[in-house]
Amino acid sequence: MEANMAHGQHWKDEHDIKSGFSNDHASIPINVRAFGQGSNPIAFEFDARKLDYPEFTKTGSLSGSIYREGDRFDLEAQISAEGEFECTRCAETFQERITAPLHLQFVPASLVRDIDDPNVIEYDPLSSQEVDILGDIRDALVLAIPMKHLCRPDCKGVCPVCGKNKNVEACDCIEKEDQSEAWSALNGLRERLRAEEVKQGDRN
Repeated sequence: MEANMAHGQHWKDEHDIKSGFSNDHASIPINVRAFGQGSNPIAFEFDARKLDYPEFTKTGSLSGSIYREGDRFDLEAQISAEGEFECTRCAETFQERITAPLHLQFVPASLVRDIDDPNVIEYDPLSSQEVDILGDIRDALVLAIPMKHLCRPDCKGVCPVCGKNKNVEACDCIEKEDQSEAWSALNGLRERLRAEEVKQGDRN
Protein backbone atom coordinates (compact mmCIF):
# COMPACT_ATOMS: atom_id res chain seq x y z
CA MET A 1 0.00 0.00 0.00
CA GLU A 2 1.46 3.36 -0.98
CA ALA A 3 1.99 6.20 1.43
CA ASN A 4 -0.05 8.52 -0.75
CA MET A 5 -1.39 11.40 1.35
CA ALA A 6 -1.74 14.32 -1.06
CA HIS A 7 -4.30 16.97 -0.08
CA GLY A 8 -4.39 15.76 3.53
CA GLN A 9 -5.57 12.22 2.81
CA HIS A 10 -5.04 9.85 5.76
CA TRP A 11 -4.71 6.08 5.64
CA LYS A 12 -3.89 3.22 7.94
CA ASP A 13 -2.12 0.02 6.93
CA GLU A 14 -4.80 -2.10 8.54
CA HIS A 15 -3.97 -5.23 6.57
CA ASP A 16 -0.44 -5.49 8.01
CA ILE A 17 -1.56 -4.57 11.53
CA LYS A 18 -4.46 -7.04 11.77
CA SER A 19 -3.09 -9.96 9.77
CA GLY A 20 -0.14 -12.24 10.37
CA PHE A 21 2.89 -10.09 9.60
CA SER A 22 5.98 -10.95 7.58
CA ASN A 23 8.85 -8.48 7.41
CA ASP A 24 10.02 -9.81 4.04
CA HIS A 25 10.17 -6.98 1.49
CA ALA A 26 8.78 -4.53 4.05
CA SER A 27 8.77 -0.90 2.98
CA ILE A 28 7.19 2.46 3.73
CA PRO A 29 6.95 4.06 0.28
CA ILE A 30 5.88 7.59 -0.56
CA ASN A 31 4.38 8.21 -4.01
CA VAL A 32 6.06 11.53 -4.73
CA ARG A 33 4.11 11.99 -7.98
CA ALA A 34 0.89 12.32 -6.00
CA PHE A 35 1.98 15.69 -4.57
CA GLY A 36 1.41 19.00 -6.29
CA GLN A 37 3.80 21.92 -6.40
CA GLY A 38 4.21 23.82 -3.14
CA SER A 39 3.34 22.64 0.35
CA ASN A 40 1.31 19.46 0.90
CA PRO A 41 0.15 17.88 4.18
CA ILE A 42 1.18 14.30 4.85
CA ALA A 43 -0.01 11.95 7.60
CA PHE A 44 -0.24 8.19 7.92
CA GLU A 45 0.14 5.25 10.30
CA PHE A 46 2.19 2.11 9.73
CA ASP A 47 2.87 -1.22 11.39
CA ALA A 48 5.94 -0.62 13.58
CA ARG A 49 7.01 -4.24 13.06
CA LYS A 50 8.13 -3.14 9.62
CA LEU A 51 11.02 -1.34 11.32
CA ASP A 52 12.58 -4.74 12.11
CA TYR A 53 13.65 -3.56 15.58
CA PRO A 54 12.54 -5.91 18.39
CA GLU A 55 11.30 -3.19 20.74
CA PHE A 56 8.88 -1.70 18.20
CA THR A 57 5.90 -4.04 17.93
CA LYS A 58 2.79 -1.87 17.61
CA THR A 59 1.75 1.20 15.64
CA GLY A 60 3.88 3.96 14.18
CA SER A 61 2.87 7.28 12.68
CA LEU A 62 4.18 10.14 10.57
CA SER A 63 2.70 13.62 10.39
CA GLY A 64 4.00 16.75 8.74
CA SER A 65 4.34 18.36 5.31
CA ILE A 66 6.14 17.77 2.06
CA TYR A 67 7.15 20.70 -0.13
CA ARG A 68 7.57 20.17 -3.85
CA GLU A 69 9.62 22.40 -6.11
CA GLY A 70 9.87 20.89 -9.56
CA ASP A 71 11.26 17.38 -9.06
CA ARG A 72 12.69 18.21 -5.63
CA PHE A 73 10.76 17.25 -2.49
CA ASP A 74 11.43 18.37 1.10
CA LEU A 75 9.82 16.33 3.87
CA GLU A 76 9.46 17.86 7.34
CA ALA A 77 7.67 15.53 9.73
CA GLN A 78 7.32 14.16 13.24
CA ILE A 79 7.46 10.38 13.55
CA SER A 80 6.63 8.11 16.46
CA ALA A 81 6.24 4.43 17.29
CA GLU A 82 5.01 2.45 20.27
CA GLY A 83 7.39 -0.04 21.78
CA GLU A 84 8.17 -2.24 24.75
CA PHE A 85 11.45 -1.53 26.50
CA GLU A 86 13.48 -2.75 29.47
CA CYS A 87 14.28 -0.25 32.21
CA THR A 88 18.04 0.19 32.55
CA ARG A 89 17.70 0.61 36.31
CA CYS A 90 15.18 -2.00 37.50
CA ALA A 91 15.10 -4.29 34.41
CA GLU A 92 11.27 -4.27 34.30
CA THR A 93 9.57 -3.96 30.91
CA PHE A 94 7.44 -0.92 30.13
CA GLN A 95 5.67 0.57 27.14
CA GLU A 96 6.48 3.96 25.68
CA ARG A 97 6.00 5.92 22.47
CA ILE A 98 9.26 7.16 21.00
CA THR A 99 9.10 10.35 18.92
CA ALA A 100 11.64 12.00 16.64
CA PRO A 101 11.82 14.66 13.92
CA LEU A 102 12.37 13.51 10.34
CA HIS A 103 13.89 15.79 7.70
CA LEU A 104 14.43 14.30 4.25
CA GLN A 105 14.99 15.53 0.72
CA PHE A 106 14.09 13.51 -2.37
CA VAL A 107 16.30 14.81 -5.15
CA PRO A 108 17.13 13.77 -8.76
CA ALA A 109 20.80 12.87 -9.26
CA SER A 110 21.39 16.06 -11.27
CA LEU A 111 20.35 18.21 -8.28
CA VAL A 112 22.29 16.40 -5.54
CA ARG A 113 24.80 18.78 -3.97
CA ASP A 114 26.22 16.58 -1.21
CA ILE A 115 26.25 12.84 -1.91
CA ASP A 116 27.30 12.15 1.69
CA ASP A 117 24.30 13.91 3.24
CA PRO A 118 22.27 11.14 5.00
CA ASN A 119 19.11 13.24 4.74
CA VAL A 120 19.20 13.30 0.93
CA ILE A 121 17.59 10.44 -0.98
CA GLU A 122 18.44 10.30 -4.66
CA TYR A 123 15.72 9.11 -7.03
CA ASP A 124 15.04 9.00 -10.76
CA PRO A 125 12.01 11.18 -11.60
CA LEU A 126 11.63 9.49 -15.01
CA SER A 127 11.37 5.92 -13.77
CA SER A 128 10.50 6.14 -10.06
CA GLN A 129 7.21 7.22 -8.55
CA GLU A 130 7.95 5.92 -5.05
CA VAL A 131 10.62 6.63 -2.49
CA ASP A 132 11.03 4.15 0.36
CA ILE A 133 11.69 5.85 3.72
CA LEU A 134 11.48 2.79 6.02
CA GLY A 135 15.21 2.81 6.81
CA ASP A 136 15.20 6.54 7.52
CA ILE A 137 12.25 6.22 9.92
CA ARG A 138 13.89 3.30 11.70
CA ASP A 139 17.24 5.10 12.09
CA ALA A 140 15.60 8.26 13.46
CA LEU A 141 13.51 6.37 16.01
CA VAL A 142 16.34 4.10 17.18
CA LEU A 143 18.60 7.12 17.70
CA ALA A 144 15.82 8.75 19.76
CA ILE A 145 15.79 5.90 22.31
CA PRO A 146 17.59 7.17 25.44
CA MET A 147 20.83 5.41 26.42
CA LYS A 148 19.63 5.54 30.03
CA HIS A 149 16.04 4.42 29.52
CA LEU A 150 13.99 4.45 32.72
CA CYS A 151 10.48 3.14 33.29
CA ARG A 152 9.85 6.34 35.25
CA PRO A 153 12.05 9.29 36.28
CA ASP A 154 12.08 8.31 39.98
CA CYS A 155 12.82 4.59 39.41
CA LYS A 156 14.55 3.25 42.54
CA GLY A 157 16.15 0.32 40.77
CA VAL A 158 17.10 -3.10 42.11
CA CYS A 159 18.81 -3.78 45.43
CA PRO A 160 22.35 -5.00 44.63
CA VAL A 161 22.30 -7.25 47.71
CA CYS A 162 18.95 -9.10 47.66
CA GLY A 163 17.81 -8.30 44.11
CA LYS A 164 14.41 -6.89 45.08
CA ASN A 165 12.77 -4.29 42.88
CA LYS A 166 12.72 -1.31 45.24
CA ASN A 167 9.82 0.26 43.31
CA VAL A 168 7.68 -2.66 44.50
CA GLU A 169 9.17 -3.77 47.80
CA ALA A 170 11.42 -1.98 50.28
CA CYS A 171 14.44 -3.63 51.86
CA ASP A 172 17.02 -2.69 54.50
CA CYS A 173 20.00 -4.32 52.79
CA ILE A 174 21.84 -1.05 52.23
CA GLU A 175 21.40 -0.09 55.88
CA LYS A 176 22.74 -3.48 56.95
CA GLU A 177 25.63 -3.16 54.54
CA ASP A 178 26.48 0.31 55.91
CA GLN A 179 26.41 -1.04 59.46
CA SER A 180 28.61 -3.95 58.46
CA GLU A 181 31.13 -1.59 56.88
CA ALA A 182 31.11 0.56 60.02
CA TRP A 183 31.85 -2.47 62.24
CA SER A 184 34.57 -3.60 59.87
CA ALA A 185 36.22 -0.20 60.17
CA LEU A 186 36.08 -0.38 63.97
CA ASN A 187 37.52 -3.88 63.98
CA GLY A 188 40.34 -2.73 61.73
CA LEU A 189 41.09 0.17 64.09
CA ARG A 190 41.09 -2.23 67.04
CA GLU A 191 43.60 -4.52 65.31
CA ARG A 192 45.91 -1.62 64.50
CA LEU A 193 45.84 -0.43 68.12
CA ARG A 194 46.68 -3.91 69.36
CA ALA A 195 49.57 -4.10 66.91
CA GLU A 196 50.90 -0.78 68.17
CA GLU A 197 50.68 -2.04 71.78
CA VAL A 198 52.67 -5.13 70.88
CA LYS A 199 55.36 -3.01 69.21
CA GLN A 200 55.60 -0.75 72.26
CA GLY A 201 55.96 -3.79 74.53
CA ASP A 202 58.78 -5.22 72.44
CA ARG A 203 60.66 -1.92 72.56
CA ASN A 204 60.45 -1.78 76.35
